[in-house]
Amino acid sequence: MSFLYVLLSLCGLFLTQRQINLSLSRLIFRLGGNRNLLIWFWSLIFFPGTIIHEISHFLVAAATGTRTGKIEIFPEFIQDLHSPGERHGVALGSVQVSRMNPLQGFLVGLAPFISGMTLLVWLATLMRHNYQIQNIYPLLFQIYLFFVISNSFFPSWSDIKQTLPLFSFSALAVLLAWYFGFQFSLGAGSSVWILLDTMTGALLISLFFNLIIIGFLFLLNSLRRR
Repeated sequence: MSFLYVLLSLCGLFLTQRQINLSLSRLIFRLGGNRNLLIWFWSLIFFPGTIIHEISHFLVAAATGTRTGKIEIFPEFIQDLHSPGERHGVALGSVQVSRMNPLQGFLVGLAPFISGMTLLVWLATLMRHNYQIQNIYPLLFQIYLFFVISNSFFPSWSDIKQTLPLFSFSALAVLLAWYFGFQFSLGAGSSVWILLDTMTGALLISLFFNLIIIGFLFLLNSLRRR
């Protein structure tokens, strides 16, 4: 069940991230802003998360022998190849890498998620220790980092495409092993279950912060409509 809780927490975090983006877009447009302002405002808030995301790609790529190029940590508009001059989308950051084999693609694509999850667990531990009124400013900074990292560690579509070959092979191997009766079990005190429970706790804290932000943005949008 612990693995299921992690998946459900991730799904909830992803959905609330999308809702925050939508609510923030509505608020900026109602205040007279435009799409470019939204992108720059969003990138400014999540700048630390973008740095962690892209540096994770770069370090793992270098460690696995993948040739790397320029690192971009500022918003970059993507041109539509079918309509020259038209903007197709935007990337908050990117790292240029050479062609990778399936193992390299899996590790590089998954690097931001692993580093982000590690930092969330570490921050959750710090926040428990700093939950005192005299440490309010460090606590607020840790909450900000928690919010930023938890909404920046999801793989982009290009990251997902890199992980698909090895992930698909691994999933097929697990299904075949299950079909042929191969079973394994972990004890109740296994470090795997402890890790999954810790991840669930960190993700639930992230989800809680996202829900607070959604409520705050909903209130601002409601006031602006009046």
